Amino acid sequence: MTGNKRAEAAGFSLMELLVVLGIFSTVVVSASDIFLSANKAQRKIAALERAQSDARFTLEAVTREVRGGRIDWQYYVDNSISLTGPVEILALRDGTDAPIVFHRSDAGNASYCPDAASTPCLLVTLGTPGVDQPAPLTPKGVTAQNVKFYVAPAADPSSFNPAAGTYASNGQPRVTTVLVLKSTEQRAIEGAVVYAQTTSSSRWYPR
Repeated sequence: MTGNKRAEAAGFSLMELLVVLGIFSTVVVSASDIFLSANKAQRKIAALERAQSDARFTLEAVTREVRGGRIDWQYYVDNSISLTGPVEILALRDGTDAPIVFHRSDAGNASYCPDAASTPCLLVTLGTPGVDQPAPLTPKGVTAQNVKFYVAPAADPSSFNPAAGTYASNGQPRVTTVLVLKSTEQRAIEGAVVYAQTTSSSRWYPR
């Protein structure tokens, strides 16, 4: 029949289809990368916030004992520990004269940390280290990478020398605590390291 022409159906050519598929794939991959990057950033921020919170808790616990107690200078003398520089052990006496010792865990007491992944940790011993059982101060999920205490003065200000007519020192007792905590996230990119420091003075001054 004449005058009855069928219109040809329009469609994509193979080249156009490949271009569209390529653009779609690029968009999907880019969106996935953005999502994964955002997810990693959120996990890292969460790990950092947890580590910061743990550092604040730890420093507050140490500060509370320093303010309410006194430095146990005799402990350092008995153990031949010089206070002219940083030390890894903070020895105190509380209001009842009971010993309190803060120290980082080692191979001999690592079992007292919250778990194997959270070692080394900061331990506190209410009594004599090596005799009384310590308890973990840093919680599960972080490791104590570095713990240093700067104790001042280096000599007991209550120690009086009658021959010289002077005290061993005249400074107000104080302790500067330096703490480095690292989160125990399995993926290194999601881990966090927190550096914290505080100085606290003891209310105890016998003169």
